Amino acid sequence: MLESGAEQAVDYTAEDIEVAIKGKFDAVFDTIGLPETERTGIHFLKRGGHYMTLQGEAAALTDRYGLVVGLPLATSILLKKQIQYRYSHGIEYWWTYMRADSDGLAEIRGLSEIGKLKMPVEKTFPIAQVRDAHEAKDSRRVPGKVVLELD
Repeated sequence: MLESGAEQAVDYTAEDIEVAIKGKFDAVFDTIGLPETERTGIHFLKRGGHYMTLQGEAAALTDRYGLVVGLPLATSILLKKQIQYRYSHGIEYWWTYMRADSDGLAEIRGLSEIGKLKMPVEKTFPIAQVRDAHEAKDSRRVPGKVVLELD
């Protein structure tokens, strides 16, 4: 991972990742948004750091209770977290609601093509082995990015 610009590599199979990099980051961008990734991400931050999540609480609560109840409920939960983390950890907590955006994907592609965004691929699977790819990621046998190739 050092080839992608990382300053430090941690072997999560041999070290406790939370101890190895606790309090070392200025920002965490959580694209998963699960309670476990939030807890871990918050602890990785220095005081004064920024945590951004693409969490699914808004969508899940809106699906469950409808737009009129679900969205305000999700927003109140997120505002509570924002205040809580500011005082308990000295960090800023942010979230966003997203939609699919072809222009954004084109920008990401452009950055990748000119070498400004590097995504090293750890392993490639043919699409027929999609189950194997998921099992490899879920069991953490493949720590980096996995790509499925279409025929």
